Amino acid sequence: MGAKVAGASRIIGVDINPDKAEIAQKFGMTEFVNPKDH
Repeated sequence: MGAKVAGASRIIGVDINPDKAEIAQKFGMTEFVNPKDH
């Protein structure tokens, strides 16, 4: 949330659990990366 308030246009979430992406989007995440996919 702090990054969004500070004016960041790109907020990247990183987690191995893809179910957390939906929750993170509610807090301002714009992109999601699962390190197991790379």
